[in-house]
Formats: sequence, structure tokens, C-alpha cells
Amino acid sequence: MSRRKNFKQKQALTHVTPALEATKTVVNSNAQFAVLPLGAMLLAASVSGWAQTSTVPTLEPVIVKEKAEMPEGKDALQTKKSSIGKGNQDIRDIPQSVTVMTEKLLDDRRIDTLKEALHHTAGITFAATENGTDQDIRLRGFPVATVGDLLIDGMRDPSQYDRDAFNYDRVEVMRGSASMLFGRGSTGGVVNQVTKQPMLTTQHDVEATVGSRGYMRTTGDFNLRLDEYSALRINAMYNKADNGGANIDKYGIAPTYRFGIGSDDEFAVGLFHLNVDNVPQSSARWLGNGVTGTLSGVPNLKPGAFYGTDSDYLQGKASYVTLKHTHRFSDNGELKSQLRSGTFDRAQWGTNASFATGTTSATLSDATVLSRAGLSPRKDSYTGTYFQSDYSKTFNWFDMNHEILTGFDAAVEKADRYGAWGTVGTNYNKGSTTVGTPDDGRTLTAEPTYRDTVGYKAKAFGLYLQDLAQIAPSWKVLAGLRYDKFSGDFQQFNYANANTNVPSTTPTTSLSEGLFSHRLGLLYQPSKSASYHLSYGTSFNTSADTYQYVTAQNANTPPEKSRNIELGAKLDWLDGQLSTRGALFRTEKYNERTTDSDFAGSAYLLSGKRHSAGVELDVVGRLTPQWEVYLSYAWTPIAKIDAAGSSATAQASVGSRVGLTPKRSGSVWVGYQATSQLRLAGGFNGMSKNRPLQGTTGAESTTAEAAGYVTADVMGEYKFTENTYAQVNVSNIANKLYGDQLYPGFVISGAPRTYKLTIGTRF
Repeated sequence: MSRRKNFKQKQALTHVTPALEATKTVVNSNAQFAVLPLGAMLLAASVSGWAQTSTVPTLEPVIVKEKAEMPEGKDALQTKKSSIGKGNQDIRDIPQSVTVMTEKLLDDRRIDTLKEALHHTAGITFAATENGTDQDIRLRGFPVATVGDLLIDGMRDPSQYDRDAFNYDRVEVMRGSASMLFGRGSTGGVVNQVTKQPMLTTQHDVEATVGSRGYMRTTGDFNLRLDEYSALRINAMYNKADNGGANIDKYGIAPTYRFGIGSDDEFAVGLFHLNVDNVPQSSARWLGNGVTGTLSGVPNLKPGAFYGTDSDYLQGKASYVTLKHTHRFSDNGELKSQLRSGTFDRAQWGTNASFATGTTSATLSDATVLSRAGLSPRKDSYTGTYFQSDYSKTFNWFDMNHEILTGFDAAVEKADRYGAWGTVGTNYNKGSTTVGTPDDGRTLTAEPTYRDTVGYKAKAFGLYLQDLAQIAPSWKVLAGLRYDKFSGDFQQFNYANANTNVPSTTPTTSLSEGLFSHRLGLLYQPSKSASYHLSYGTSFNTSADTYQYVTAQNANTPPEKSRNIELGAKLDWLDGQLSTRGALFRTEKYNERTTDSDFAGSAYLLSGKRHSAGVELDVVGRLTPQWEVYLSYAWTPIAKIDAAGSSATAQASVGSRVGLTPKRSGSVWVGYQATSQLRLAGGFNGMSKNRPLQGTTGAESTTAEAAGYVTADVMGEYKFTENTYAQVNVSNIANKLYGDQLYPGFVISGAPRTYKLTIGTRF
């Protein structure tokens, strides 16, 4: 009997007896538990078993109890599953540190963007870039490259754009080298954005939020069951805030149609569009002589103060289509394939405010003059088409259970970058203001005009195989191997001077590379509540990971290589209601690109080396039926430059600490169900002192420093009915001034105290 026929039989059986009908009602209409298609399949399988054994009264309470005790997603901070390892896996079977931020945590803390979400995961920092507005993410002291380390549903999410959370089901972070799964990049780890998928139930969620500085946000999550096999889900968002300075103006929509749910062949078609027209937060030079000093203890600088102009902008569009297909074989094998193709456009121009040379916190006042300069204007246009197909199957070979995972992926990418020219250059004078007059409303008559700077076309292909073998009752061994092939053409536009848009030369460079990646793991699982692992993984970075820098020099340089060693444990407590995860890690880039005078004209050397080592800890779940906790903590005592190039500057960095790697960072969130209607929650985010990079060596600055900080947030939620509620959030209660994005020459401060009131309903 085919799976589809079997599925139809199971649907029909739900109308045979009152007991079966009651069970169907509990599972299908329970809006609290947001039943996933997997749950529907498990229910169908159970019903089939009832029909054969006639033990309905015995099995029915077990299903209800499972749902009642282990809510996930929108109803719990804890989850036991993750899709970051290619497929829906038990986290205990992944021999690397994995942190999952569920939809409930995102909702509790009123998280709007990916950047905000990552603030609640330990070990992550943010660098500002030359234009001051990009999101340069660091994990364990290594860049999370936008071309390979940010994922959507396990597949590459390219380019730089303002990633909004309105379509997130959860955010997953896997730490350590992971090129065997995802290809180039992933030295410090990867971030997976899991999107909301249609479910076999009809329920709709609408929320409206108002808050400080003219903040308004509306989201809608509409899920419509069309028949027994198909559903449509539409997520939409509109967000606006008029701060008098840094502003928000964006909207997005993400419809997905899914059909054949639970059958042999399941399909999904999804669209996504996000439009952003913001004014970015301005940056400020380090207090001191303009490039050195600290951001702390300066009473005249207010959190969130904006010293830019009304002419600043951060504009972008992201539009893509996703096609998915899952085929379930009769032998329980499964083939998942997805294709995504999209375009990403972005333009930005920010402001940098500078103190006069010699200004200190003692001499600073509201009358202190700030000079303003426009940071490097930038414009990008990116298109990408990605395909991947993953096959999973459980075999029994040589009296051992094997979970095989294999697949391939391919990508075709094209990018064009533009820079400013003419009267508005890279250091355009935006006039002066004073410390006491932020948000002065200045508007500029001249705006950037752009010319080509870099063109890029590339193709990539990867093929991998992984086996998780049960070698003894409590022991599993994981082994994986992957091969990647990458080729690309890169065009550089050179100009005779700053006042022309006609290039004088357009040299083209080609790059072609292939490399193997490995993944090994040993798991000891003496019980269902305990899993210990020792793992080793490798990763690599090609010159094209920062495509704008590809020249004849680095095109002749092989990829950088990295490796990660981790010893960890995942333990469940209180009958599985509470999960703890801890790990000792060492992440190392052991042949980093460096320069040497003997080879400067032809290639870089791979003689650089750096590593970080430390401890990471997660605690998530329920302490009691009323108390729920989420904690993420990282201690990184070692982040060191071990070897560098032959220049005096490079050699001077050897032995230095890596920049953007604070020794301690963490986030905690605790919720308390005070009554059936009232829930209270609060938490902290923070890190120890943090320093930006010093030049290009990767070492931390010896002069600029952002002081350590802790910010506190609180939340209160009151349910008027089972499905209608009000929620109040206050973030950064003490209005703490802290450095959020750091650059050698300047800093962008974190968000000020913010109040938000949300009204939501489900129907």
C-alpha cells in the first residue's frame, strides 16, 4: 500500500469512533501547540496502529500527554530538535554546540531583526565597517561571512541586507567549523534562519506594537488549511519609527503554499519580499584624539543620540522565490530538495562624528563641537540561484545501525559593487554640530552618485557524505567528507581620478579552487537524558569569500583552512523539561593569508595563524511548571594571534589578543507564570570589555576600547482571553551607553531605553 493511500485511510479512520474524533480534535485544533506536519504524520501512524490492535483507550492519553508536557516553538523556550545539521535532528546527536532561539524567545523579547536575535547568543560580537552600517558578525573571534555562514532553512543566504524576523520560526546557531555540511566559510560557525511553514490547521495571529520614538510595528501570520493535504501561510510586516534621527521604514511579505503534506511527495512554493528605507544610526570617533580612547563614563553622550543628517540612508530590497520538494521512499528513506533564486539590492550612506583632537571626558560638554563626515557611500546589486538536495536513510550494516546523510548543492552568483565619485566622495563634509544638539535635522543638497568598482560572477558545486553509526549500545561514531569546487571571474574598475565615471582599465581575474572538508565525532549516550561528544571539523575560506578584494595577488593564493576541536555534553533534567549544554572548544585558523615582501606582487603566503579557546554553556527549559529559563554564556580566555606576515606591523601583532573577542559574554531570560492570565519575565545581556581590530592584522586595538556592560530588559504579558493578550516590554532599563559595533576608528552605540506595548490576538 502506498504512503498516500495509507494516509487517506488514516484520515478516514478519524471519523470511525468518538474516541478517535476526540483525539483528532485535541491535536488538530490545539492552537497552543501549533501542530507541525511531522506531528500529523505521527498521529496518522498511531491511528493506523489503533485500527490494527484495537487499543484506542490505551494509546490516546500518551499522545495528549506528549503534547501537554513538551510544547515547542511559540509555546516554549526549549526545543529538542534542530534542522541546522541538514535534516530535522535530535540536538543530542549533533556533536557540536548548537543554540536555538525559539519563536517564544523572539516574541518575549520583541526581537525584530536577526542582529537583535544574535545579541541574545553568547560569543557573538559585531564589527562596524568602513561605511558604518554593515553587519559584520564575529563568532568565537572569527568572521561569520555573509556569503556562506548565514543560512535560510539550511541553504545559503547571500549578500548584506537588513534581515527582519517577521518570518522566523526560530534562529539556530552552530558553533565551530562546518564546511563539510555547508561548503566554504563557517570558521567560527553558522547561523540558520528557520522560516515559518504552512501547517494542517487554520489559525491566524495578528500583533500591533507601539513604542518609544514613534515606533509602530504590525505583523500578521495567517495559516489556512485548504484541504487534508495542503495549506497556505502568509506572513506580513510593516514597521516604522521616526526618532528624529535614526529612522525605520520597512515592510515585508512572505506567502508559502504547501501541498501533498504527509504524502509520498510533498511540495512547497514560497515567495519573499522585504523593502527597507531606513536612516542608519550614526557612528562616533573614539573619545580622545579622534581615533583612540574609550566609550564609557561620558555623561554628555546620550544613548541613541544621532549626529548624522536627514540625508543619510540605508535602502535595500530582497526578493526571492523558493521551491521545495520532499520525497519519502517506501523503505523510510527521504530525499529533500530545494531551489532558491533571488535578487538583493542595497545602498547606504552614513555619518561619522568626530571630536576635536585632545577632547577628553573631563573637557567634554554640550557645547563641544563635533565635525561630521560622510562615510564611504556604497551600493550593491546581487543575484543568486542555489540548489541543494539531501538524502537520508537508516540502514543496518554489519549488525550496526547507520544514519546516512548525503547530498549535493550548486550555486550561481553574480554581484556588482558601486562606489561614490564626483563631489560626494568617501569623506564628504557634512558640516558640524555640537554634543548638545543631536538630531539637528540637517539635510544635504548633494547626494552620492555611483560608478562601478567591482564585478563578480561565480559558480560553486559541493558533494558530501556523512554516516552516524551506532557501534555499541551507548556509542555512536560520526564521519563525514565533502568536496567543493569553486570558480569565478572578477572584474576591477580603475579610474584615472575621482571626477570621472569612465574606467581607465578593467582588469579581470579568474579563480578556480577545489577542496575537501572533514567532520568526525564520537558520541557517548548512556541514557536518553545524557549525550557526551568529542568532535573535529574543518573549514576553508576562498579569496572570493570577500569578492570585492579578489585580485591577481590573492587569486593565486590557495584557500585558508581552519579546524575546530570540541568536547561537550548535552544533559536533560527534570524528566526532559530542562536541557543543559556545555562545551570546551578550540577553534583555529592555521594557514591565514599574510603578506611577504618577496611575494607581494604575485601571491599571499598562508603563514598566518590564530586560535581561540574557551567554554560555552546553555541552559534552557522549565524549572517548574511556572518558571522557565534561557541562558547562553561564553568564556573565551584565549583568542591569540600565533603567527603573522614578515612586515614589522604584522610581527608586532604576534602574541596579541584577537580583536572583537571579549573574554565573557552572555544572555539570560527568566519567565514566571504568576497566574493563568499574567506572565512576567526579565533578563540581562552583557559582555566584558571589547576592543576593535587594529588595522588588518586581526589583533585587538591597543588604544580604543568599549567598556564592559550589562543591560536589563523586562516583560509583562496579560491574557484577556485564551487568544487575546497585551504585552509590555522595556529594554535597556538603565539607558546604558555601550559600544555595540566597533571599528578601529569609530564606534556605533547600542539601542537606548525603549518601551513597547503589544496587543495580539489569535483567531
